[in-house]
Amino acid sequence: MVLGQATMVVGMAMLLPLIHALFLLSPLVPGLFAAFLVTMTVGEIFARYGKNHPQKFELMDAAGVMVLIWPTFSLVGMLPFLFTGLEWPIDAFFESVSCLTSTGISLLEESAPNPIFVWRCLLSWIGSLTFIILLVTVAPPVCGSLGLVVTYEQSLEFSPMIRRMQRASLRALKMYGFLTGISLILFLTTGIGVVEAVKMALMSISTGGWSEHNVFLLRNDPWLEAVASFSMMLASVNFLLYWQAVRQRSLKTIFRDGELRVFVCMAAAFAAIIAFHLWYTGTYGAFNSIRYAIFHVLSFSSTSGFLAADVTAWPDFDRFALLLLVAIGGCIGSLSGGFKVKRMVILFKMTFAEMRRSLHPHMVSHIGIGDELVPLRIVMNILCYFFVHISVVFVFTLLLSIADIRLSEAVGIALAMISSVGSASGLYGADVFTNFAPGFKLTCCVFMMIGRIEVFALMLWLAGEFEDRHKKW
Repeated sequence: MVLGQATMVVGMAMLLPLIHALFLLSPLVPGLFAAFLVTMTVGEIFARYGKNHPQKFELMDAAGVMVLIWPTFSLVGMLPFLFTGLEWPIDAFFESVSCLTSTGISLLEESAPNPIFVWRCLLSWIGSLTFIILLVTVAPPVCGSLGLVVTYEQSLEFSPMIRRMQRASLRALKMYGFLTGISLILFLTTGIGVVEAVKMALMSISTGGWSEHNVFLLRNDPWLEAVASFSMMLASVNFLLYWQAVRQRSLKTIFRDGELRVFVCMAAAFAAIIAFHLWYTGTYGAFNSIRYAIFHVLSFSSTSGFLAADVTAWPDFDRFALLLLVAIGGCIGSLSGGFKVKRMVILFKMTFAEMRRSLHPHMVSHIGIGDELVPLRIVMNILCYFFVHISVVFVFTLLLSIADIRLSEAVGIALAMISSVGSASGLYGADVFTNFAPGFKLTCCVFMMIGRIEVFALMLWLAGEFEDRHKKW
């Protein structure tokens, strides 16, 4: 039933590009209308099929929804690209997955009609909204089982009951819409036009930065870059902190968060180092070095991937620093991809604690960030997750190497797909996906979805399915 209702929401969203196409008298209208009808039909079938489902989510139900919702959304999200004749099936599916996972890689030509670009931006926004709704509804049972920690204190009251899930989804939608509205108002002050401002707001707040979208390169406007940087910063914060701040009616809740302070310090340190190195090597003058460093550090650490300069021409040191930011990502519970700052900090603290314990075997130590103490079980789960995360990156890199891609390009593509930031693949030359083989594109789709699912949920679901089939045999 959840998949059915969610699919119908995607179908209703198709009305926006359809109305836009009708206003422009575009020939895309029949294709967009057909996509709308098919999506609503599929959603109705799913809803009717799950009508008699128990009103409580079991662990495997939660894991199954987290795994299945992305390929389901990708299949219906590809219909506007496919039915309008702009892309072939494999390319349309790749485009849809890239949008929903906020990876930001596009196979569309720049001459494509504007309504289809509106749908592309809206699809990215829907993908991040889906991630938030999963975060506050079906994710907690999975988090509790395998340490996919959203918040260590779990101060919010999560519930597996369907009605409470619907209320939580509505609240998440209101908060997400409010943040999008703030971003839209700011983009309207840049003078880029209403339609372009809407697209930029949808892409920046969803971290679905479109690496081929060259509005920053064309306008060369520091204020536009500042607005985008602020929006990307909003998207990098733990979404549950916004929720807590509203409930407690205090912004101090956000600024007291230890992980957010670490993220801000990390971004400031990387920006300072990159800015100095760009100035020292003569790549830019002092002002442009600071300007581009701040923008791209926030762009890559939030895993948005917007480009305001030709970063492929930057020195190797600066490109590698950006790649590190892609691997780390933003705050846990945020819309960004990557391994997440809090997990990385806890692993460092665990390492130092074990070193001190080797010197002082009887020492009792605790691991935490700020006032939060992290239980040992959570630390072990994060260590396990780190191993699985790195293993997935290695496996994907190996598969790409088999496809006769240079190692540096393979590493960039692997991190780009897993961390959901498409422009990271261009840091070392792999910036054009149009000419790649269909099998390569499908492989990228699989790993883009794995990166957005959080791989533990996939492992849990597969293990449960295997155990269930084994019992039947």
